[in-house]
Amino acid sequence: MHHPAQLPPGFMIHGWCVVKLLGSGTYGAVYCVERDGQHVAMKLAMHRPGSGDAEQADARLMRELGCLVHLRHANIVGVHAHARWPDLRTGWLYVVLDLVEGYTLAEWVERMHPTAQEVVRVFVKLAGALDFMHGRGVFHRDLKLANIMVRASDGEPVILDFSAGDYTHAEDLTDAPLPPGTRRYRTPEASRFLKEHGDERDARYEFKMTDDVYALGVCLYDVLTTPDPASGLPKAPVEGRWTPTPARELNARVPAALSDVAMRFIARQPEQRPPTGEVMRRELESLAAEAGPDWTVPVHLPSLKPPMAPASNTDEETPPAWRGRRRRRVEALLAVAVVALLAGAFVWLRPVSSPVPIPLQEPFVPPASSPGVASLPSVPTQKESSAVKRAPLVESPPDSSERKPPGSSGPRTEFLKKCAVASAVVALQLGCPSSSQVRPKPGTDCPPETVEAMSEMWLDRDRSIRIVIDERQPTESLGHAATFSDGPVVGSVLTRDATKFPKGTLLYGRLWTTDGNLVGRYTQARLPSGETRPICMSLNHEGFKGSRPGEVHTTRDGVGIIVDRWP
Repeated sequence: MHHPAQLPPGFMIHGWCVVKLLGSGTYGAVYCVERDGQHVAMKLAMHRPGSGDAEQADARLMRELGCLVHLRHANIVGVHAHARWPDLRTGWLYVVLDLVEGYTLAEWVERMHPTAQEVVRVFVKLAGALDFMHGRGVFHRDLKLANIMVRASDGEPVILDFSAGDYTHAEDLTDAPLPPGTRRYRTPEASRFLKEHGDERDARYEFKMTDDVYALGVCLYDVLTTPDPASGLPKAPVEGRWTPTPARELNARVPAALSDVAMRFIARQPEQRPPTGEVMRRELESLAAEAGPDWTVPVHLPSLKPPMAPASNTDEETPPAWRGRRRRRVEALLAVAVVALLAGAFVWLRPVSSPVPIPLQEPFVPPASSPGVASLPSVPTQKESSAVKRAPLVESPPDSSERKPPGSSGPRTEFLKKCAVASAVVALQLGCPSSSQVRPKPGTDCPPETVEAMSEMWLDRDRSIRIVIDERQPTESLGHAATFSDGPVVGSVLTRDATKFPKGTLLYGRLWTTDGNLVGRYTQARLPSGETRPICMSLNHEGFKGSRPGEVHTTRDGVGIIVDRWP
């Protein structure tokens, strides 16, 4: 019998077809599933009822379901169905939810570089959702950047993950003084309660609306003061007795009025904070019409390169098996070195007039037809010229005045000859130009040395990894959709897991768009350390309506699957 964390694509649960794994953790696993052409998210508890699970995964998912059935709001994830599988009484509990595709609030800050106007309009929606939630007797109790998504298709924020939530008359699942949650987002009064009553067996903190208001206020404070919150770097301290440093003092690009409002939301005394989400929403709404220079530029200076994960000391040491295999891998590493040298020669010989930079990331612009959705006015900052943004991946032929006589040769001519005889995989790694955009036939085995290299990185077959499909997309394509065509791409790893395949790893490969959807193959990975490894990663990404061969519109992020045979 399949475990909830190991359901393969195509597996059926009560008519729902598993498309891909979206993520898994201590409490459960989340899949993208499809039925009757509709894609939704399915969340399965990691343990069955009565299994002796100390984390009470089944009870927590049931609690989340109890919260969500009370809530129908555009900015709160919706629930559609639930049941147990395979047995309707004793099986694993699953809940079918809206599939929200976009960025966490932390990723949105790093990738979209929002303006103060954009930030205010997103938090107006979140405060309204919070008030709606409280009006129906539901508390989230774990509001944080990772539990809020900004949908790529329309820019709407959506509150997710009610596994720590509570509602009126719900059964108490913990015997601790404080409810479950994240320390950074706990109110000062909750921290004081723990300090004063933590040793009392029956002490229980009474969670209130102002606790959720404070947590959302900390989210706003972090968005304004931390340019890269998704990277895990230290944030400005908010815990403790003293008032945190005002947002504008930490970031001079934050308008003074917005800084003042943000600091009221995280005041030390609860009576100084907005008592409800509605009061919070009104305070933010009063700022929505601001349009001065401070409000129409990004709150944080855009980075010249995509955000990378910080160095970590939690990676395990190289296993002994790695050292035992080194001798067998010499030939494979030499082959990779030759490929890298040829690629370096190609880059060195390319004329400087047509570079392919990774462009600055810019905020997206939601549709004007969605009133109240955060929209971005023109940014009065210097941008790259459109010629630079749309630099071709392969050098255009030179003008006739610069062409050499037939039969002439040179270093670049010799390199193109090498490309003409290179194998499909090697040519893909070299970035050789190709006039054929026909997708290669499926069923080709991944080279044995690549399979071994992936095994040493603990990349097992069928492992799913969330990736940016192509880092070199023009900035104006961000937001609603990016536009992809056939050709070489440079992607990157978005998530960090137990493999030696860290966030920020660059992925070199090629895309095909023959059926209006994206098919990709990534064959080389460059780790943040600079080390290069061969891989076999497949991508099959559905295009939005209106996509066609040669022009596929879809989100910039997708899920790559590790394979030992190309599908």
